[in-house]
Order: sequence, then C-alpha cells, then structure tokens
Amino acid sequence: MRARGARKGDAGGTLAATPVIRPQARFDREPVADIAQIPQVRCDFGGFALHRIISNEHDPALNSYRVLRTRILQKMEAEGWKTIAVVSPNSGAGKTVTAINLSIAIGSKQDSRVALVDLDFYRPSITKYLGVAGIPSVLDFFEGGKSLRDVVVRPDLPEMLLIGNERVSRRGAEHLTSPRADELIDRCLNELGASVVVFDISPLLGCDDAIAFLPKVDCALLIAASGNTKVADLKEARRLLAKTNIVGTVLNKAPTVFGAKPYYY
Repeated sequence: MRARGARKGDAGGTLAATPVIRPQARFDREPVADIAQIPQVRCDFGGFALHRIISNEHDPALNSYRVLRTRILQKMEAEGWKTIAVVSPNSGAGKTVTAINLSIAIGSKQDSRVALVDLDFYRPSITKYLGVAGIPSVLDFFEGGKSLRDVVVRPDLPEMLLIGNERVSRRGAEHLTSPRADELIDRCLNELGASVVVFDISPLLGCDDAIAFLPKVDCALLIAASGNTKVADLKEARRLLAKTNIVGTVLNKAPTVFGAKPYYY
C-alpha cells in the first residue's frame, strides 16, 4: 500500500482546504452516551485473514496502516477535520478493507475513538468482513424506524463504534442528502464522542451516492488498486472530487519495492 499526499494544483502548489460548514442541529441532542451501555458484539477474528483485515499486533499490514493513520490524522488535526470518506472509482479496489483497517489503526491510538459507518448501499460489506451478523442497519435510522443509538454497536476492537448495514438500497442519494445524514454526523461527534468518523461510501463511478454525500464530510481518502483501477477511471474520480479535500491516494495490491515478494492488502 502506498499513500500519496494532499492534492496539488496544476502549477504544483497545494490547493487550499475547502471548509465544510456544518448545519445547525435541527433536533434535540441527547446527553452524551455512556459507551459502556452500547451493545457489544463479537467479531469473527478467524475470518479476518480471508478478508485481509488486521487481526493482531503481529499482522505485517499493521505498521503500514499505522503510518497511513498518522499521516491522515496529522492533516485532519491541522485542519480541524473530524469526518473522512473512503472512496474509490470502481469496486474491487479494496475500499472497504482500507476503511476497516484504517479505523482499527485509529482506534488503537491512545485517546482516540473512531466511529465506522457503512454507507455503501450497493455492496455493504463491513459486517461481513468483520464477521458480525444480525445487527441493526443504518438504513433503519435513515428510514425513521430507529434512532441512531439503536443502530450503534461496539465490536470487540479497541475504541471502535460500528454503524453497519446488511441491506441494499437504491435510495442512497436520497438518504445521504437528507437531514438524517447531518444528524448522523452530529450525533457521532457530539453524543458518541467519536474523535474521527470514517465512512465507507459506494464507488464514485456508477451511482451518485458518494457525490451526494461528499459535501457533508471534511475530507476523503481515494483508493485505487494496481491492475484493477484504470487510469481513465482514476482521472474521472479525481475530477468528481475537485471540490473535496483529498488527504491522500492509496494504491492497493501493489508489489513491494526492491523485488520483495508481492504483498496484497
């Protein structure tokens, strides 16, 4: 995995960060949640390796994601950013794996709590990759059937809150431009006490879900895959992200340098 820094202008200068104006809350905030009261769920750690998810302190991918975490958090803290969307041009680039592993790395940092939210309504995969089944869906919140606190769980991972999904919806853009989307962000930060909220979003090309939601987040991490992501698609994705603060571009599934054995994650 190789990460490149913030986007550059045509002349080589760094573009100024685009501020995100958060709307005033139009709902009654609840008291700050007692995290211990949020239901805890167990992950299937035995299946982590199959999905290339970090499973322990000895995982060789952990250091790479810690480096990525540190670079991203330094940029976010410097800009006062709290929310990040993980996006890719198309499916198969490792977007969801990156979102999960980045969240695990953030949660393992001292005094840091991460909320991981699955907003990929076409191919929701986070609960599958973590081996967590039967939990409420974020769609229950968007559809008005449950409050946000009703759909939050605590995986047995360090300082992580999960808002998952196992359902497909073709109304993603409608949900993600609704006041409920603003409420989700506000409550994650102000009631659940998340230091960072990581959103796994549908791919940029093929549907408008990501384009609809990106104006609400502070920044995005763009994921590409060696041998999978076409140059033309990557360029189109960058064009669609022209008004989004990009903290970096990650190249997944790339052979390591110096002739070492290829490592995929």
